[in-house]
Amino acid sequence: MQPASDPTRDRLLQAAERILLDHGASALTVRRIGAVAGLNGTLVTYHFGSMAQLEGELARRNLQPMETAWQQLEQVPDDIEAIVRAWLLPLLLPAAFHADGRALPVLDELAAHARKELREDMMRAMRAVAIRVTARLQPLLPDMTSATLAARLRFIAGAALGPPPRGQPSQIDGDQLVAFAKAALVSF
Repeated sequence: MQPASDPTRDRLLQAAERILLDHGASALTVRRIGAVAGLNGTLVTYHFGSMAQLEGELARRNLQPMETAWQQLEQVPDDIEAIVRAWLLPLLLPAAFHADGRALPVLDELAAHARKELREDMMRAMRAVAIRVTARLQPLLPDMTSATLAARLRFIAGAALGPPPRGQPSQIDGDQLVAFAKAALVSF
């Protein structure tokens, strides 16, 4: 396995991410990654061992900045807007290799089409942050049941993902998304 800072490895990851953003996971093949990277497609297996390992690396590089940002969730004030902002704004972060795309659609494509273990790992990470957000918000919304709060958070997360085509530059404004989320949480 090659080191993570290898330029050829990064070109392959960049190409794979571009394909995911522009065409979705169904277009992600060794041959296409090679063509987009301007390299021989067999370099995917040389550098990653398999498409599954490439997908795992791409997922890790797109999820890690979100997880880093979410570390502050417990430090934000006990305020609905502050908690929602700390949760949602990381969902709008740019893709790992393409600032004109967003990391969340890359992760969504991988979650929908990647191998079962990768899907489960990504879902586990997203569920863990949802549990933390729920734990922070529940005391501030005492009249809302846990089930209702969970459902509203799922709808809000869907709004953060945005409508298709998801690979296009983000038209989602963070402040508008936070305002929408706050209204969705406090309106009964």
